[in-house]
Amino acid sequence: MKKYYFIFTLLFLGIGIIGGIFIGRAFSPSIPAVEAENGDKKVKKVALSVDGFELPDKDLISDSNSDFDDEFGVDITIIDKCLGMLKEEFLNEIDLRKVAAGAISGMRSRLKALKIDPKEIQDIPNNVPEKDIISLLHKRYEYIISKYNGKVKESYLAYGALRGMMNSLKDPYSVALEPKQYKLLNEHMAGGNYGGIGIYLEKQKTTGKLAILNVIPKSPASRVGVRSGDIIVKINGEVCGNMDLELASKKIRGKQGTPISILVSRENEGLKEFKMKREKIHEDSVTSSMKNGKIGYIKISVFGEDTGKEFSERIKRLVNEGAMGFIIDLRNNSGGYVSAAIDVCSCLMDSGSLIVSVVNPRTGRNEVYRAYGNKKIEYPVVIIANQNSASASEITAGALRDILSAPVIGQKTYGKAVVQTIKELKDGGALKFTVAKYLTPKGKDIDKTGIIPDYEIKMDTKYINTNDDIQMEKARSVLQKLMAKQSSESVKKKKEIFDDRPVDPLGEL
Repeated sequence: MKKYYFIFTLLFLGIGIIGGIFIGRAFSPSIPAVEAENGDKKVKKVALSVDGFELPDKDLISDSNSDFDDEFGVDITIIDKCLGMLKEEFLNEIDLRKVAAGAISGMRSRLKALKIDPKEIQDIPNNVPEKDIISLLHKRYEYIISKYNGKVKESYLAYGALRGMMNSLKDPYSVALEPKQYKLLNEHMAGGNYGGIGIYLEKQKTTGKLAILNVIPKSPASRVGVRSGDIIVKINGEVCGNMDLELASKKIRGKQGTPISILVSRENEGLKEFKMKREKIHEDSVTSSMKNGKIGYIKISVFGEDTGKEFSERIKRLVNEGAMGFIIDLRNNSGGYVSAAIDVCSCLMDSGSLIVSVVNPRTGRNEVYRAYGNKKIEYPVVIIANQNSASASEITAGALRDILSAPVIGQKTYGKAVVQTIKELKDGGALKFTVAKYLTPKGKDIDKTGIIPDYEIKMDTKYINTNDDIQMEKARSVLQKLMAKQSSESVKKKKEIFDDRPVDPLGEL
């Protein structure tokens, strides 16, 4: 049977790792569940923005004309190819006139950025037969390239058309990624490894301010005292104001060993300045610790390339240290590779257990993905999630609750239950668009509604993993009751069942 490899993010919450800036949803989880393709070969790729490089959920003007090399770039023919992909796989029907109008709008944005009159590109009249729309779009593109030969590069204008086309779909998870952006996205899913200070950053939806969501342990920012919830006011003396995540990233990232200062505003404490030096940032996607009462705590920050392996190793370590119950913390995890979510669930569920169904009524797609291999534990599990838990996090939480009856503690999750595919382009860019919806094992569609917790505990994210973490306290209380119910005679410890990972982690479907 045909094998599928699913991957993620975000698309994720306007979150980013700044040196590690990891950007997830731009207030629509931009770390979406995705699958990626390179020709006929399915490969692991990512759909999130990295290092403050915000995914263009809207038609943002990003790279300058000078960043494009037409010798290796794309031209207007990419529109034809991408349109064919969308017609074949997109979740909804495509309106060709709207797509063409979007492409023209995108090209006009590029001309405006170059201080060329956008009206140089004319609209396509409504009375034009549909069969002639694309040829007229080509002519408008070719007119600009010919008239401004050398000033407007073909790839630059073609990506403008692509972005406008994707924006016309009115789908926040469908975007065109230019080569530089796509490279940055892939960097993060491989764990980072760049010069920065180690913070997760988000742009607040209501105020537009740059807020620190999380601080990576043992990073430069952590050592000098930067905290979750701090608002960045200045970077190296420059006022941030409504600075976007991409620009903030460029100012915070840099060569390892170079100095940087940030001025933050902290609630009840006013302004604080922190000086540090950039370092190589790498963060494991899974961390763990033992807590009192034989409780194993596992935090998954993103579902990346190595998350399945890291999770399996952490489970084994905690069992060997005496853990007899587990807290899985998915707070502020806006997603990642779907294959990573399947790897995690397979450590906890019986082989063959349903994890997620992927459907597209328009194309007739209907696939199921199940746990593989041998589960690693027979102990109770509880999950902590919040409003920033999305996509692959919701797949994991939904599967563990439906199949294992694992209670969810915290707040309602984000509610992103659509799947994207990534199509790589010849110049190193990519097209990402929605191809399906996913359902939990019990057939629930949680898109835009999220997963409602079994125990709702509202809490500001700044208290995560502090002495005031009431969600954690509730999780421990619930887990201890479950552990008490589990008879010691019926507990069969499985400490050494860590079989070799199969070549195909999803198995035959």
